[in-house]
Amino acid sequence: MRRLSLATRLTVTFTVITAACFILVGWLLYRAAEQRILEQDETNIVLSARHLRRLVAELDSMEDLKTHQDRMVVSVLGDDNNALRMVDDAGHVIVDHNPTNLPLAPQGVVPTGQRIVASMLNTWHGDHDLPIRGVAVVGQMRDGAHVTIMVARSFADRAVLLRRYRRDMALRLLAGMIAAMVLSYLLVRRALRPLRSMAADAATIHAQNLHTRLSAGNAPTELHALAHALNEMLDRLEGGFARVWQFTVDLAHDLRTPVGNLRGTNEVALTRLRTSAEYQALLGSNIEECDRVSRTIESVLFLARADNPQFALQRSTLDVREELQRIADYFEGIALDARVGIEIQGSATISADRELFRRAVGNLLSNALRYTPPEQIIILLASRTDEAVTVAVENPGAGISAEHLDKLFDRFYRVDRSRSDSANSTGLGLSIVKSIIELHGGRVTVDSQPQGITRFVLWFPVH
Repeated sequence: MRRLSLATRLTVTFTVITAACFILVGWLLYRAAEQRILEQDETNIVLSARHLRRLVAELDSMEDLKTHQDRMVVSVLGDDNNALRMVDDAGHVIVDHNPTNLPLAPQGVVPTGQRIVASMLNTWHGDHDLPIRGVAVVGQMRDGAHVTIMVARSFADRAVLLRRYRRDMALRLLAGMIAAMVLSYLLVRRALRPLRSMAADAATIHAQNLHTRLSAGNAPTELHALAHALNEMLDRLEGGFARVWQFTVDLAHDLRTPVGNLRGTNEVALTRLRTSAEYQALLGSNIEECDRVSRTIESVLFLARADNPQFALQRSTLDVREELQRIADYFEGIALDARVGIEIQGSATISADRELFRRAVGNLLSNALRYTPPEQIIILLASRTDEAVTVAVENPGAGISAEHLDKLFDRFYRVDRSRSDSANSTGLGLSIVKSIIELHGGRVTVDSQPQGITRFVLWFPVH
């Protein structure tokens, strides 16, 4: 099923709302007009009945009434829908003016002396169920004789008038709906023009053209917010593509070196026959290169898994000082060879993944051992604040220039480019540290002074 466009949906919505408003207003106007017409006709009937009763009161006898019939009829003339009948006490019809033969049967008679008001009018129906309104009143002549005056009016002409009014209103309502639909569609399409322009700009964006940004121009505020959000998304995508590209280039470079070494040493070994010792040395060298490739691949796989939102931590409560001691014991042999001491200070407990915690601190300690001068001490410091548990790794040395601090945690980034082919480093250690800390909801910071102390701090939130 084909979905309706936004312009069509808005047009239909506006048209329905406009039609509902037109119908409501039209109905209210119709009811007001109908009520006004009825009230005016009722007023005319009441005034006619009052006038006729006054005229009757001025007459001396029935003979005068018969003589002045025309005068009585004139009081209700001007509309063929009006009817007048006067009857004496004996039931004889004295005056009968009924051009349209209305059935005159008003219920109740207003006695002499009682004021005639609209609430006294009766309603009955004639042919074709058309309503008739009228009133019967008693008039008294000077000689004391009484006459019943019946005044009535048919509303057939009013029904025709109201029917025409309804028809004209319906036609105008239909015309208004059509006009509202057309105008709404044109205005909606015009209002959505910036959105179509943004869609056209978005269609030009691809992997090789991520620098393009959407412009809302003179669009409404809501589209400005949308364009801003999409541009921020494009910034993130562009940054992500750039990191992926750089990551791919760096990974290819780091893998090319050991693979080239493996191929080169093997080609050299095949140029002539070698002794068993030489072949053993060659195999040992190849194993070292394979170990480096394996470490690189394992680190890349870990970072890929850590970037997955579904990565699950195996949290447990850790005694930080105890864990730092175990890590120090693990690196004890390397520290002895480098003539570097490891000192543990402070204590705290945290909720963290044990293996990942050891890996993060181990990577920092490994870097510290690599760059700490002999006869110096590396300090592993645990502390706690109201907001976080911190684990710091401090080591003396040459320090790190400020220009490198912001890039230390980038993948494959090395301060010393001359060591890029080292079998001991993949350039991913600090990236892994950052990923581990972010998985725990924390952060890692670094501070380094030239020819002073370099301090990496892991922040684990208390909660």
